[in-house]
Amino acid sequence: MANILTGETAISLPALFAALPVAVVLIGRDGRILAANPATAALQKGPPEAMLGQHVAHIHPDATRNMARDLWFAEAGIEVPDHETTFGDRQYQVSVRAVRNNTGEVAAFVVAFTDISRLKRVERRLSETNRRLKARVWEDHLTGIPSRRYLDAALAREVRRARRGGQALSIVMADIDRFKSYNDRYGHPAGDDCLRVVAQAASAALGRGEDELCRYGGEEFVAILPGTGTDGAADVAERMRRAVADQAIPHDGVPWGHVTISLGVASLPAADHGSHRDRDALIAAADAALYAAKAAGRDRVARAGDG
Repeated sequence: MANILTGETAISLPALFAALPVAVVLIGRDGRILAANPATAALQKGPPEAMLGQHVAHIHPDATRNMARDLWFAEAGIEVPDHETTFGDRQYQVSVRAVRNNTGEVAAFVVAFTDISRLKRVERRLSETNRRLKARVWEDHLTGIPSRRYLDAALAREVRRARRGGQALSIVMADIDRFKSYNDRYGHPAGDDCLRVVAQAASAALGRGEDELCRYGGEEFVAILPGTGTDGAADVAERMRRAVADQAIPHDGVPWGHVTISLGVASLPAADHGSHRDRDALIAAADAALYAAKAAGRDRVARAGDG
């Protein structure tokens, strides 16, 4: 067996193979394991000698399919891409290199298994941290629905999408009637509870996955309704109104005795392009319609442009 270096520092290839810190196996073209270093004991929880002569199918259920793929890559002259697999509760990165004989044919594969379990745990923790940070930015912490910052970005995106595709886009702006009176009468903790109940009830009334209710500020909310015209948006607004009224939250500060909302509906006007001006005009139109609903007596829906 050839040595690495010479003299007193000579190291045999088997010694080097045995000293590798990652699990390495040599697999023949027929799928049988020809050699396995000591680190492979972690894969099968047994001595590496027990693997010798076994077909890879006995080692891992995906091995036969993976080897067929790896052989195709190797014979096509393409470097075999790394992939990931699991043994028990451990995750490994699998690196495969073809071993060729004197005629250039693929005779075997050297396969290295690098334990990446710790790396994967770190990735999961980072992913969860990122998810929580994103939630803090995009989610309103009180109501659990998307925040004003999310609304600004999402509405600008939907305006551009509607312009590109020539599709309808509407929004509904909702405001809790006499909410200051509610807070004064019942206290701010009760006011926070009221905001949460209203947000969840109105959001549940939207009906479609692509529709989103966001908190606009204070006791105001905005629903984004992609692909929905004015008539459809008015129907959604009425569902939202009824859903909140059905919660029957007591409110002695209004003649009807329970919490209600007023709503303004606006749709994207015809134009050749989408811009922040379109978004701002849409919000302004919905706000004007909301003001009209309140002026008409509250607990109702008004459309932008209605007399």
